[in-house]
Amino acid sequence: MSRLHIPEYTDFLSENTIQAALRHSEPAVGVPDLMIANGLQADFPDIETPQALQMVCDVYEIMAPKLQRILAQRVIDRRFIDEETKACVLRNAAHGRDFHSPNYETVIGRRDSMGRLVVGPHAAPPPARPVRIPDFLQGEHVTLFGPPDTEKMSINAINALHHTLPDEDPIVEELISELGDVPRWGADNEDSKTPIMRNYLKACRNLIGCFDHSLEFTDPKNGKHYALVDEQRAIPIKRIPGLALPDGNHIYKNHPLPLHLFDFVLHMVHNWNRPEALIFYIPKLENEEEAAYLHALIHLVEKQIKAKHPAYVMGSVGLFIVFENPRAIFRIREIADTLFPYFIGGSLGWHDFLASTARLFRFDPNYRIPVKADPNIVINHIKESHDILVKSLAPIGAVCIGGMYGTLYENGNPASFEISIIGYIKDVVAQLKRGLNGFWVAHPNFVRLGLALVSAWRRRERDPSDDSLERLIRSLVDTPEEIDVLLRFVHGPDVDGLPADDPLYLRGVLAADLKESDVISNNDEAEVRYNIFQALQYLADWLCGNGCVALPTLVTNQKGESVFVRIMDDLATTERSRWELWAEVFHGRVTKTQFENLLDDEYAGICVGEPRSGHRIQVPYNTVTAPWYPIAKSVLRQLVLAENPVEFVPQLILRHTLEFARTEVCAVDTQN
Repeated sequence: MSRLHIPEYTDFLSENTIQAALRHSEPAVGVPDLMIANGLQADFPDIETPQALQMVCDVYEIMAPKLQRILAQRVIDRRFIDEETKACVLRNAAHGRDFHSPNYETVIGRRDSMGRLVVGPHAAPPPARPVRIPDFLQGEHVTLFGPPDTEKMSINAINALHHTLPDEDPIVEELISELGDVPRWGADNEDSKTPIMRNYLKACRNLIGCFDHSLEFTDPKNGKHYALVDEQRAIPIKRIPGLALPDGNHIYKNHPLPLHLFDFVLHMVHNWNRPEALIFYIPKLENEEEAAYLHALIHLVEKQIKAKHPAYVMGSVGLFIVFENPRAIFRIREIADTLFPYFIGGSLGWHDFLASTARLFRFDPNYRIPVKADPNIVINHIKESHDILVKSLAPIGAVCIGGMYGTLYENGNPASFEISIIGYIKDVVAQLKRGLNGFWVAHPNFVRLGLALVSAWRRRERDPSDDSLERLIRSLVDTPEEIDVLLRFVHGPDVDGLPADDPLYLRGVLAADLKESDVISNNDEAEVRYNIFQALQYLADWLCGNGCVALPTLVTNQKGESVFVRIMDDLATTERSRWELWAEVFHGRVTKTQFENLLDDEYAGICVGEPRSGHRIQVPYNTVTAPWYPIAKSVLRQLVLAENPVEFVPQLILRHTLEFARTEVCAVDTQN
């Protein structure tokens, strides 16, 4: 096997696909042995420079064997997890153990043949080493998350603090001014972005323009000009892809480059002299072994940068780790220690967290993932996860960030605005009660309100008699019944969580202690339809090139009225939907025939524009989506009905991000 070959990458791009990609590639200018998709280097000469690409290849030459080992270990560990889970299921059944019994066995705490604890906490985590947080990252972390796909999106993200809502109450500005912090922007090249390389390179260019303050844009449709504000700009923090994804657009010595390595090195080459640009979000790490690979990668790139630019200061890179894997959540301190001195803080990406937990327990018929329709997942089911994050990170002075609030309102709909804002307030307050000092939002409209909520909460912590929080809430919510319920929640205690010595605590950390949702059953037809309907639309939109989309759904307010809001979906929400559907079918609670019939019905409804079950279509079947909807349906069918489904959705769809493959699909559709 070639030292550059990453076997797991063929799960995403087959050998036939790689050979096809090579036929649609050309030699890189100035970089021997590198083939690049036709036209990319010519169209992005400022990004795909020979210097940058040569460093990518040099780093890959050194890091490939280490990456081989950790990705191979993932495969071994998953096999161990599955076999142990099956054995636990048999023993639990033989002894008649209830799912909530303290003696109920799971894979948590099991060691492999090498003595490695595959899932679960070590008895003695490493001692605390204080974290160094750069001055420009001090303060509260209210973070807007979204891709830098276009100039307009990037400018709006940077200017988010200045995006006021109509009729904004003066208390919002008062609270923001007192807090004195600017928002952060998670410039996402991962779950909210389809990895079409032209989009990636445009995003890279946009982000450089954000850091050097040169980015501007005039909308050709209306002539409106967009430019970065001079003061109180949001701080961009780039999120690179996870370790699992290959890049079929850059093939070195007949092997696709790792997408995370390509993205990270390219960014470092172009931004090495801007300290504020050297902060990253890192997704999908699973344990300290993978953190060690990441540390080695960063150190190597820093050495390469230093050799070319002596003014570069080693150790300037800073990392926020997204703890979105059930293995990683038990190794927070180990990961932080391994990444010293780069580690700054961590966040909980709870959609992927739930999805990967569902994958972990997939062979246990008693496990049920919290339903997607539950509006209070963060409040009711993520408390132990938040607590373990804070307990692990607060003692070392690291930043502790919660997860995403993605329920948006429909413009011009006061009832939708109110129910969305109520959920937002509850989400933020729950996280602040748990000691977190940040959270994510999915739209610029939530940035100012998020900072105001944090400021009012901090006032209340200093002076319990301060009424700023209540005044802020009353300025946002009009309905008396809603205000009363909301204020009781705000002023009341947090939900009860399991103490660390409870036998079910470790499962509680993973939200893996539910027998049945109190909102709706996982196998209820309405829940199954909802997951199918949303996943179909998201997959079709992803294939079209859009990595995040706000999908309408109905929620119920205190009056019992059904109100439309929009749920921001990205690849993580689709991962959790497909694992929920897979488990219900695999364990026989939904038959394959039932799923097939519901899939056909929901698909037909989208195609004719007549949604089922009161849904509203956001991604219509039209000339743009028509080539991709059949693929989306086929992919969802495979994800749900396969006995041993792929680990990651992109394994089935990454090929369609390659330009030649996209052209083939659209050509076939045109012929039909």
